[in-house]
Amino acid sequence: MPEKVQAQQVQTPQEQAVPQKSGKKTIFFVAIPIVLLQIVIAYLLVLDLNSKTNSPSDKKDEKAKTQAVDKKIGDEYKINESEYVISHPEFLFVVKDLIVNPAGTGGLRYLLTSVGIEVTNEKAFAEIQSKEVIVNDILINVLSSKTLEELSDVTKRKDLRREIAKKVDEILTQGRVQNVYFSKFIIQ
Repeated sequence: MPEKVQAQQVQTPQEQAVPQKSGKKTIFFVAIPIVLLQIVIAYLLVLDLNSKTNSPSDKKDEKAKTQAVDKKIGDEYKINESEYVISHPEFLFVVKDLIVNPAGTGGLRYLLTSVGIEVTNEKAFAEIQSKEVIVNDILINVLSSKTLEELSDVTKRKDLRREIAKKVDEILTQGRVQNVYFSKFIIQ
């Protein structure tokens, strides 16, 4: 009789192991399709949201804004800077992170600036790119000739822009400077 008990005990663990394995397989075969379905649904939702944000009415509004900006180009300061740069970024020459010591500081203070120089046409843009070293030298000379008080005074920024535009215009033969922008102007 003890032999029968042992035989029953041996069969019982095997029977219990089989349902656990099939249960894991069932979870595996159900969970993967559900996860894949969720990924597909999320992708389709994102695709749908993107198509709604690029509707034809938005494109018409953007085109109307661009045309309105193009009409105002003739006068230098009738539109704000960001509107023009957005509509004509191809003619904007940028000098990033220029560091200059202002006049009278003895090298103890500095100006960190990024300057965008907008020109009137593609030929002028190509020319200003080819004369990048000269443009950097002009910017360094103009900015380092200013005192800390002159650079700190926001009301004198327009004069500083005009001076830079005038100096850069002197080296251009294919066009002229439309405007000068400061995207960064940090005095330490």
